[in-house]
Order: sequence, then structure tokens, then C-alpha cells
Amino acid sequence: MAAGLAKGKSRLRVLVVRASFAALGGAERELLQLLRNVDKRWTVGLATLEMSNEAVELLGEAEVRMHQPSTPIQWPEGSFAEVTASASKAAEKAWKKMEIPFASYDAVHISVCRGSLEVLPMIPEGIPVHYHCLEPPRWLYEDVLHRRLDGTPKRPLWITKLLFSIQRRRDQMFVGKLIARPHATLSGNSPWIQRWISELYGISSNPNKANGEPPQRDEGHRLMEATHLMHVIDPSLWPSQARKDEAVALENIPPQPNEYVVTVGRVGHVKGAWSTVQSLRDTGLGLVQVGGGDEADKTELIQHGQTLGVEVVCMPRLPHVALCALVRGARAMVSHAHMEPFGLTPIEAMAVGTPALMVNEGGFADTMAKSNSGRLLPRGDFGAWKSAYLDAKDPVLRNAWAEAGRTYVEANFALKVQIEALERLLSR
Repeated sequence: MAAGLAKGKSRLRVLVVRASFAALGGAERELLQLLRNVDKRWTVGLATLEMSNEAVELLGEAEVRMHQPSTPIQWPEGSFAEVTASASKAAEKAWKKMEIPFASYDAVHISVCRGSLEVLPMIPEGIPVHYHCLEPPRWLYEDVLHRRLDGTPKRPLWITKLLFSIQRRRDQMFVGKLIARPHATLSGNSPWIQRWISELYGISSNPNKANGEPPQRDEGHRLMEATHLMHVIDPSLWPSQARKDEAVALENIPPQPNEYVVTVGRVGHVKGAWSTVQSLRDTGLGLVQVGGGDEADKTELIQHGQTLGVEVVCMPRLPHVALCALVRGARAMVSHAHMEPFGLTPIEAMAVGTPALMVNEGGFADTMAKSNSGRLLPRGDFGAWKSAYLDAKDPVLRNAWAEAGRTYVEANFALKVQIEALERLLSR
């Protein structure tokens, strides 16, 4: 029986919590996609402190009961706010002021972002809670987000560690409360992150855990291990055959190099575009970057490419049809991201038949290892990368990868897979 469902009830009542939809990145879009597709299967509520107009549009006509403050939260900004964990404290106060009818729901699904987990003290103890951690806040526990584009530290790393010490303690405190709570579940977005959660928060991790497999619990129904819930895409939005409007969409974006690879992610050290440019030296291939970034970083990346004879084009924000066409026309989807927690980009590339060439680290290894499509490659072996770029041009191998990749995506990363896995995690 689903979590908290009284006998005879046919629909699971789920409250989804995410503090902010302002950024509207991949995690927010995926959550909105979930809400659009479960409203006929579940009775759904959405609690948020900040909902953007674009997020409302993407939610469409889904039957979702909204819970939000009369005015969006104003997030504290600046160095002092970072040192004092002011954003976390502001979110906790904002959640306390909201009147959320928790008793109307059978389970709560919390999606990680700044200020989400701070809702936990307001949830009555008898309600099962699933915290989709995705990945532990990387800026608190890793240094990859505190480095310049070329990898050099923005400031001495010991200072960075000190600056975020209060935030780390608060994060540990809230996760500790979750672990101590009966019928709670803590999941990452990949087996890699499941292991990382185990190390950071001091609970077990079973390497044989399946996607959406509930955790082992003690006699008090408290979780004893981390688990994972993997991301998915809507394959219909990534068709294997080009749509009629893709060619027109390409005409309305900046021109691409004659032959290019594409990388997706905000320009920064963590996404590894600096290394991607280096891997393209003497290949005749250009790099198209999608995902935004500071103008200074974009300029530096372009200049880095000019030094190495690699044309770099940084795209503005793209409509989905243009992104789909851009990926389809690429020699390969490429990433040298540092310990990427999951990585949707190889899934999207495989769906449209474009080879995915990814660094053999982090979540990419979980995502691609059994796909029989594309390649996982050592970060610094540029010879291996050049060979992979040539392989991605071979029509026979490319077609074989495309067929295997599409089948793999539909079987493992379609929305139905995630909904069923999430229902398992929301069960008692």
C-alpha cells in the first residue's frame, strides 16, 4: 500500500517541496515535467517560496494545488550572508510563516535546492518524507566550484572552507534530523552520489541498490542507508528523427563551426570546458557551449580556444527545438565535467542519436556504463579523445551507437521509470 493511504483510496496524495524555481535549470524543469505527468495519477500539491512566471507556464494546465507566500522570498546576498548562512535562516523563517495543510497529504517529496530542507521541522512526524538530495551542496563540500576557469583557486582554499563552515553545520543538522525521522528516505541522483551521501552523512550505502529501491530501516522505521533516484527525460522531446522546425530554429541562433562538438553547462571550472577545448586541438573540430556563464569567463574560454586553434562559440539561452537541432548536428556531445553527480547530457544525446563522449568520472560512469553507446574516456588522455572524435564520425559505428543509445534511454530513463521508482520510495 502506498505511503499513508487509507484503505480504499486510489490516489496517492503527494506534496512536492522545492524552495525556488527562479533559476529554472535542469532540476527545476524535470520536477515540473514530473508534476505535469502525475497529476492524473496522484493528487499533487507544490510548496515553494519562489515561483517564476516561466515555471508557471511550464507547469501548464496540470492540476496542482499551489502553496506559496503572498510575496516571494528575498534571498540575502553577499559575503556576510554566506558566512552567516542567512539564506538558510531566511528560508526556515519563511516556511514557518506559511500555512501548509500537511494533513491533506500522504507523503512529502522534497527536492534539494537552497532553502528546501529547511521545511523539515514543519512536517508532522507521521508523514513519510523523501528527500531527493540530488547531490550534497557541492559548494559546501567540494572545491570545484571555487576555482577559476583554468582550475586555479579563486581564493586560498582554507579560507573558502572557513567561509562555509556555518552553512555546512546547518546542512548536517537538517540531514541529521531527516535520518532520525521515522519513514524518511534520503536519496541521491546516481549510485555515485549515493556513495558520496554515505561518506558525508555517516549512513550506509549498498552498492547493489537498484534505482528507486527503498532503504533498509531499523525497528523504529528510521533509514539505515542512502539510496538513489535517477533523473529522466521525456523521449518525445528528444526525437530520434529531426522535426520539421529544427532547420528553421538553427537559422535563428548564432552560426556554428562547420564541424563541432557540443558541451552543455554553465562556463566554469566544474563543467570542464577548459579541458574540452584542449582535447579538440588539431582535430579540426570547433566547440559549441550551451548553458550561459559570466561574460568574462566566456571571453576567456573563447581566447583559450584561439590560442589552441579551436573555434569556440558560446550560445545564448536556446529554445528547446534549437537545442535539439544543435545536438543532433554535432559530431558528439562532450563533457570533461569534474565528478558530475549525474549528467543528463549523455542521455539527451543518445536519445537523438548523437554520440556521447564523457569523462570516466562520477555519475557519467553510472549513466553510460551499460549503454553500449558512446565512450567513457580518461580525463587527460587526449590521444584517446582524438580517436573517439574520429570514431564518432564513422557512419557505421555512429548508427550502431544511435540505435543502442535510444533503446537504452527509453528502457531506463523515461518518465514512467522515475514515477514508479518514486512511488516505491514514498511507500512506508
